[in-house]
Amino acid sequence: MLMMLPRLIGEDITVDWKPGLPLWTVWIDSSQMDQILINLCVNARDAITGIGKISLETANIVADMDYCRTNPESVPGEYVMLAVSDNGCGMDKTTIDHIFEPFFTTKETGK
Repeated sequence: MLMMLPRLIGEDITVDWKPGLPLWTVWIDSSQMDQILINLCVNARDAITGIGKISLETANIVADMDYCRTNPESVPGEYVMLAVSDNGCGMDKTTIDHIFEPFFTTKETGK
C-alpha cells in the first residue's frame, strides 16, 4: 500500500513514512486499514495546495493514569499509534467538531 500512495497522491506531494519499530502486536483487518490510510491520504492531498508533505508515523504509546486524568475519554493501557499529518490548509472548528461523523464532508457533491 505504501508503494501505491505516491502515485495516488501525485508527484508534488512527498509521502514521509516514519515507522516506530518494534511495534506491539495489534489485531486489525488489513484491508480496512489500507482503506482508512488511503482515505486519510486523499483528504490530506486535497487540503494541500501545490507542493506539500504527508507524514505517516507509528509508535508504541502508553496511556497512564496521569494522561487519562487530563483526557477523560481515554482508557489506561498500551496502544499502537498511527498518525497521519500533512501541511495542508487545516480544519476550522466546525469541521473538527464533525470529523468522527461517518458521512460528514466539506467536499462538493460528487467529489
